[in-house]
Amino acid sequence: MKKIQTLVTIVALAASSSVLAHSTMEGTFPQDGAMVMEPTRHVEVNFDMPMKLINLKVIGADGTPVAVDYERAKEAGTHFKGMTPVLLPGNYTVHWKAVGDDGHMMDGTFGFMQH
Repeated sequence: MKKIQTLVTIVALAASSSVLAHSTMEGTFPQDGAMVMEPTRHVEVNFDMPMKLINLKVIGADGTPVAVDYERAKEAGTHFKGMTPVLLPGNYTVHWKAVGDDGHMMDGTFGFMQH
C-alpha cells in the first residue's frame, strides 16, 4: 500500500510540474549580440512552448522606433516574425512581450548590430 501511495505522489508531482512549467525563449533572429552583415528586413522570436505574442518593438540606438509589421497573436504559437524596412547600419534592440495559455506574462529584449 505504501508503494502505491508513493507512486501516486510521484505521478501527481510530475503532472503538476508540467502544468506549471513556463515557456522559455529558444532563440531569436538576429541572434542576441550578433553583427549582421546582410541587409535585415525582419526579426523573429521563438519559444519552446506555445505563447501568444502581444507586443514586438524594434528600437534604434538613438531611441527611434522602427516600424514593425506583425500580427498580434490570436492563437498560441512557438515562432513569431515581424517585418521591418531594410535596417540601416547601427545597433538595434528588440523588445517583446508574450503570454502563455496559463496567463503567465513574459517579456524580454535582445540586441544586434546591423553592419
